[in-house]
Amino acid sequence: MVGKVVEPTEWLQARKALLQKEKDLTRASDALAKERQELPMVRVTKEYTFEGPSGSRVSLADLFDGRDQLIVYHYMFAPEDTKGCGGCRFMGEHMPTDFYLRQRNTSLAVISRAPKEKLDAFRRDMGWSFPWYSSGGSDFNYDLHVTLDADKAPVTYNYMTAEELEAKGKKFHISGDQPGWSVFLKRDGEIFHTYSAFARGGDKFLGTLQLLDLTPLGRQDDSAGPEGFKMRGDDEE
Repeated sequence: MVGKVVEPTEWLQARKALLQKEKDLTRASDALAKERQELPMVRVTKEYTFEGPSGSRVSLADLFDGRDQLIVYHYMFAPEDTKGCGGCRFMGEHMPTDFYLRQRNTSLAVISRAPKEKLDAFRRDMGWSFPWYSSGGSDFNYDLHVTLDADKAPVTYNYMTAEELEAKGKKFHISGDQPGWSVFLKRDGEIFHTYSAFARGGDKFLGTLQLLDLTPLGRQDDSAGPEGFKMRGDDEE
C-alpha cells in the first residue's frame, strides 16, 4: 500500500524512524555474516568431475582456478531443457563479473546438468560471460540437493525433507532440478563445503528486486517472483 501524503516535517520524522530500523537491520546483517563465516564445514571426499571448455573433464578443484574460495550457482538446466527455468535465467542476468571476486581470492562458477554444448549455446545467445560447467554424469547435483531423485539421494531441499516440503505446499521442490548457491573452501589440498542457500536465500543477489524494494510500489510480482519478468530476448508482444 502506498503511503499517505504528508508535510515535509512529518515525512522527515517517519524517515528517521525507518532509518533507525534500517541501521539495526544492517548491524544484524553484519553479525549474521560473521556467523556465516564461522560455520563449521564438511570435507568433500568424492571426486567430482565436470565437462569444461572444448569437452575437457575438469575436477571440482580445477574450478577454484588457483584460488582458495569457490562460489557456485546451481542453475536449473536439465539435459532435456532448451533454456532452463525463468528464475535462473533472471539470476543469470544479474550474475556479477568475477573481476572483483578474483581480487578477494574467490572464483565463481555456474553448474547445470545439461550438456556443455547446450549451455554454451544458450550463454552465447544471452551474451553472458560467466564460466558454466556441466555436471551431467556426476553425483554433484544430487549430493548438493539441487537435483532431487530419491533413487540417487535422500530428497531434501532448503533443509526440509520431502514430507516437510509437501506439508508446506511446496510439492514443486520435491523432485527434479532446483536452484541454489554453494560455497567451497580449499585448504592444504583439501576441499570443504561451507555453505549452501536455496529458495529466497538467493533474493539478495538480485539487484532489480533490491532496487524495487526501495520504491512505493515494491516488486509488483504477486506470487510469480523472478519468473514473472519478461526476459531479454523474449519475443516482443
